[in-house]
Amino acid sequence: MMSAQTKAKTKKMQQDALQFEEKWKNPMKRPFLEKIVLNIGVGSGGEELERAAMILEVITGRKAVKTISKKNVKEFNLRIGRPIGTKVTIRKEEAEKLLQRLLIVNNNRMLKKSFDNYGNFGFGIVEHITIPGIDYDAELGIFGLDVVGRIVRPGMRVKTRKQPKRANIPKHHYVSRAEAQHFLRTKFGVKIVDKLEVEFL
Repeated sequence: MMSAQTKAKTKKMQQDALQFEEKWKNPMKRPFLEKIVLNIGVGSGGEELERAAMILEVITGRKAVKTISKKNVKEFNLRIGRPIGTKVTIRKEEAEKLLQRLLIVNNNRMLKKSFDNYGNFGFGIVEHITIPGIDYDAELGIFGLDVVGRIVRPGMRVKTRKQPKRANIPKHHYVSRAEAQHFLRTKFGVKIVDKLEVEFL
């Protein structure tokens, strides 16, 4: 039997869902997955960074680029300008197909705290070999990676295009936390949870 608090949360979610579906009838309000970024941080350059880049290329079929340190952190021996990781950005339909594969690793579950109020979400994958279609390669080893996605509405490009036509986006045009969660539920079958339970084989 559901508690009063659970009933209230369920009712609120249902009300939000109805509001979102009504809003999405307007094509300019309908959100879509703009991109996902896969990132592996290794903290330094060299052979380990090259192996991490190869793993991302195997997963995505795209060329990985290096990420560069933007600050000095003496404790971690980081210096501005040094390579510290590697990433790949995937967009549009290709991003949707890849996200579906990546979500399987966590049984299509995502933490509530993995969302912000601007359409961004993220989750981690502890071992890349748990991704469907990826086999273990002893020469590459095993790496964990972070996945970050962005859900937007049409028209967001005006914020990032080159001057002088760049424009600010009003806050109401961003995709909220609740709306992003509803989008992933309906589009990808994601279940939003408070914590991810570890399954033992």
